[in-house]
Amino acid sequence: MKLARSQRFLILTFLLVRNFSFGQADSLLTPRIFFKAVALYHPLVRQANLFGDVASQELMMNKGQLDPKLNTQFNRKSFDGKEYYNLFNPEIKIPTWPGIDFKAGFERNVGSNISDEDVTPFNGLQYFGIGLPLGQGLFTDVRRTTIKQAKIGLQLAEAERLKQINKVVFTAAKDYWEWYFNVEQLNNARDAYRFASERYRAVVQRIIVGDLAPVDSVEALIFLQDRDIFLKQSRFDELNSRLQLSTHLWSPEAQPLELAESAKPEIPNEFMVVVSDSLITNLIGLAKTQHPEIQKFRFKIDQLNLERDLGREMLKPTLNLNYTWLSRTDNSVWATNTIDRNYKFGFDFAFPLFLRKERGKLGLVKTKILQTQLEQSQVIRNIEIDVTTSFNDLKNLESLIVLQRKMVDNYERLRDAEIKKFENGESSLFLINSRESKLIESRIKLASLISKYQKEKAGVYYAAGRNPFNP
Repeated sequence: MKLARSQRFLILTFLLVRNFSFGQADSLLTPRIFFKAVALYHPLVRQANLFGDVASQELMMNKGQLDPKLNTQFNRKSFDGKEYYNLFNPEIKIPTWPGIDFKAGFERNVGSNISDEDVTPFNGLQYFGIGLPLGQGLFTDVRRTTIKQAKIGLQLAEAERLKQINKVVFTAAKDYWEWYFNVEQLNNARDAYRFASERYRAVVQRIIVGDLAPVDSVEALIFLQDRDIFLKQSRFDELNSRLQLSTHLWSPEAQPLELAESAKPEIPNEFMVVVSDSLITNLIGLAKTQHPEIQKFRFKIDQLNLERDLGREMLKPTLNLNYTWLSRTDNSVWATNTIDRNYKFGFDFAFPLFLRKERGKLGLVKTKILQTQLEQSQVIRNIEIDVTTSFNDLKNLESLIVLQRKMVDNYERLRDAEIKKFENGESSLFLINSRESKLIESRIKLASLISKYQKEKAGVYYAAGRNPFNP
């Protein structure tokens, strides 16, 4: 995910500086800014972005099999003033993609102890040769296969990169919405404690003026103590979720950072948009072709198919023709001598009679292809089920949130009405506390449902192999 430098600066300034604020008591940490920060600087995201570099280097290594190679051999022996041999042979070999190898060089072998077949003119010979496979290696060979597999490895690395980034962002999304819930729970715990504290002071004042019996303060105090315990536990939960969220925050220099104490979560309107029913069909269709895990299977099968083609090629006999055109060091000789006058020619032939090694390897590759295809089919089915299940949960949570909002409104009406009745002497402190407890519980449950809804929405896209933040 590429961002302008100014946007990156804003993210760092907004998110990662301790105790920051833009002239406000609280600063909103939107999920969009948070997820972008994760996508930019999280170590596992950075690691995933290196997968392509690794695959590129492996491709370069395999392409090195086609690099021209310069070889030079020199050996000389002299004893008691007698030169036994003087051998000098610089040569360049040029392999090519079709499997044809070229070579050119210079050869000078002189001395009294050299076999006749190796003797050259005193000034040496220059030569140009060619090696041509006519059997095994004519259509493919090991070097061509490994290079093609390495090219597919680039696509495999990209699929693995997307898979890891999606996993990191999904984990960060779950932690963000868990933090959102704990912040909402803490806010409600503070409200509950404030209400209980105000009510306790009001009861004490009414006891002082003789409007209530002293025993009424005991119930108000017990309720206040219960709210105090709830507040302390909520602070502990919010602190832990804040620390967990900070594990996803890193600087450009790969230094861990802490979430600003003033940061607060937010749910933008677009995050609460109801998901259409047609989404499930689109996601499943895209997942079958674009899910990183399924792509990995497809690329692995492509690599195995190349290995299978190589195995079939190995069933052929080996037949390599070699021709070398020889010439004296006088350049004019190249023009006067035809290629059928000064040359070396030969061929290599080999063929295993039973082909057990070759047939076994080919059969093994075919079995691996079948295993991978069967595993791919199962993974496709699992992904389809996971997407459908997550989507069903998402739709169920949508309806539950609507109902829960109505419950919160109704509990607020009941609480407010009970307070008015108590002020008129028609109710009791117990009923007010009961109504208020139900209201706080309903608010916290609503926050829990919203948190689960956002987690499930991220889960739907993650199950389909999409980026949970930017599907």
